[in-house]
Amino acid sequence: MKIKTMFMGSGEFAVPILDSLLKNDLIDLVCVITQPDKPVGRKQVFTPTPVGEFLQKNSIKVVCETPAKIRIEAEDLLNKYQPELIIVASYAQIIPETILNYPKYKALNLHGSLLPELRGAVPVQMSILNGLERTGVTIQRMVYEMDAGPIVGKKEIELDKTETTDILMDKLAHLGAALLTDILPKWINGQIQEIPQNESDSTYCYKDDISKNKAEITFETDLDTAERMIRAFYPWPVAWIKYQGKMVKIFSGIVSDLKENSSELKFIKKDKKLFLVLQTGCIEVLELQIEGKNRDSFKNYLFLSA
Repeated sequence: MKIKTMFMGSGEFAVPILDSLLKNDLIDLVCVITQPDKPVGRKQVFTPTPVGEFLQKNSIKVVCETPAKIRIEAEDLLNKYQPELIIVASYAQIIPETILNYPKYKALNLHGSLLPELRGAVPVQMSILNGLERTGVTIQRMVYEMDAGPIVGKKEIELDKTETTDILMDKLAHLGAALLTDILPKWINGQIQEIPQNESDSTYCYKDDISKNKAEITFETDLDTAERMIRAFYPWPVAWIKYQGKMVKIFSGIVSDLKENSSELKFIKKDKKLFLVLQTGCIEVLELQIEGKNRDSFKNYLFLSA
């Protein structure tokens, strides 16, 4: 007997998880709930979320709802679809208790960190920015408190210190999808014992932690921190510097052992390579974009060197 399931998700992290539910013989996916289309780009073209786009591109025949405020439409959605199970991943709205408490098999959330570490909106970015040695994905039973529910399943991976946010996000999403597939039959059959989170170990991250102003690299920025910023802030908002009165975005770069004495932030050219000089060392810049020009290889930006 299949379980009537509602999926709630919006971001890229949610897509592999949704895909795994569509392929799961245990699941009857009665509804997908995602954020409304939003204007994107210079022309402000209304664009669906990654979840909405995935459904459209693959012509998936499942009802998709896009409530602007889930708390207002919660009761109508529950009456309409009567889910026995709710799965949530990267939804980006606060879900009211009326929804969390409704289904027979509760609401399970997939989160891109090893809870209680990095509760909040941007755990993948912050795991890179904080230089963590390991991270992972956690499945928790949702309660009406941010990422504080008891743990149902957890899977850990080591970081190789080269991941950008998009790469790590995809890796964790697929890890989470596999973990969910494994635990769902056991969860439905009551074979999983919840583990309460240790509140004393909890840490938090917020959307503002990856705001554009937090992505600025200055002359005083520590070398290793600058390298992590380049990876953590890709693909958004992209690490940047202020150079000769213009914003320069750094899309890709690696720590170099090049030594250069300088009293200010600057670019230098050496052996046909481009380096950004900081107080504590140099970043070899691989891909960048100066304000008013196109994103390009360093080879076409060697003119920036002092």
